Amino acid sequence: MVFKIDRDIWPVYHYHPEIDILLSLKDHRGRFISGDYTGPMERGTLIMNGPNIPHALYSGLADDEDWSKPSLAVIQFSEASLGEDLLERHELKPVRDFLQAARYGFEFFGETRHRAAELILAMQDQGELERFIQLLRLLRLLAESTERRVLASPAYSPSLRDRDISRLDRVIRHLHQSKSQALRLEDVAEVANLTPKSFCRFFRANTGKTLVQYVNALRVGEACRLLLETNAPVTEIAFQVGFNNLSNFNRRFRELKEMSPREYRSRLSIDASRQYQPMPEARVFG
Repeated sequence: MVFKIDRDIWPVYHYHPEIDILLSLKDHRGRFISGDYTGPMERGTLIMNGPNIPHALYSGLADDEDWSKPSLAVIQFSEASLGEDLLERHELKPVRDFLQAARYGFEFFGETRHRAAELILAMQDQGELERFIQLLRLLRLLAESTERRVLASPAYSPSLRDRDISRLDRVIRHLHQSKSQALRLEDVAEVANLTPKSFCRFFRANTGKTLVQYVNALRVGEACRLLLETNAPVTEIAFQVGFNNLSNFNRRFRELKEMSPREYRSRLSIDASRQYQPMPEARVFG
């Protein structure tokens, strides 16, 4: 088991056989990727990446390189590190079943997220044995929670060849950096050093989405942030995030969020205080 607090997130698309539990300690105004799922990366975001599921975290802000503003709490472990004999005990069956269900990853919300943050941040002052016991407490909390969503889809089956992971990392970085600009299939395929036809097959197989679907999700995600953080008109936001007309923006937004941009702004500004409790403060951890 590894526990650490990092100064900044690591925006490299990668995978490993261990399970990650990641708690964002500040508002990155960015996105995370776990398999074929993308979601907002903000203060309090709590995700669990399944083993060998490619993932990456992208901040929308520059790295402030300040240890007094820690970025991410990280727990990394495997079932083997917990002890196979221990997991076979009857008392740990809920945890064992949960780890099996977590192979596609989870994101957690609400009271679960708040209580989990307290358990995770308390690990800063604990020794190895206490952290191991704390991890079991955390896994029991997450196992019992209904405040969660599955991340990668069951049909997701990525190529885990290093060459493909590196290629997809280049493409995803390019898309995040260029999401508000006009994107041509031929140009993105060139980033991957593939023909457009080969790129379409490669991208769909490794993300579960077409290029258009993926870019639309990025743009709608950025629009959500702007709707909540600014008073800019919806039309202005639509063009700012890369849509070339308002009707297309409204249609794509409703497809992904099941409500209009105006409904999203109104509903989330009202419900935010009810849905999320303040996250405990993280101290500097060396």
